Amino acid sequence: MNPKDPLANSGPEGERALFKLFAQQANGFPTDLVLGAAINVIVNALRQDSSTRAKALERFDALSTRYRGVLADHYDSTGRKKGIFPYDQTISVDAVLDARATILKQ
Repeated sequence: MNPKDPLANSGPEGERALFKLFAQQANGFPTDLVLGAAINVIVNALRQDSSTRAKALERFDALSTRYRGVLADHYDSTGRKKGIFPYDQTISVDAVLDARATILKQ
């Protein structure tokens, strides 16, 4: 993850640390797999924390509304992605490669 990425510095310290760990582990995986894993983490957290479906769905809707705005902030008025940081990132493959190969075979 690019250290200049604004997401790397948003939220409380614990949230930033978890995001960094997730981003490191997700590096190199296809976008759809990362999105699926991320939403499964959200669903799991909500169902463990909410005693009723109504409360879980209410919280999910609130999160969706909040983070829809965060996502929209990364695009300009024409709908194009903002150049928040230079595109000089490099992706490195490390020990995650073995896990990625195993998951992709499934």
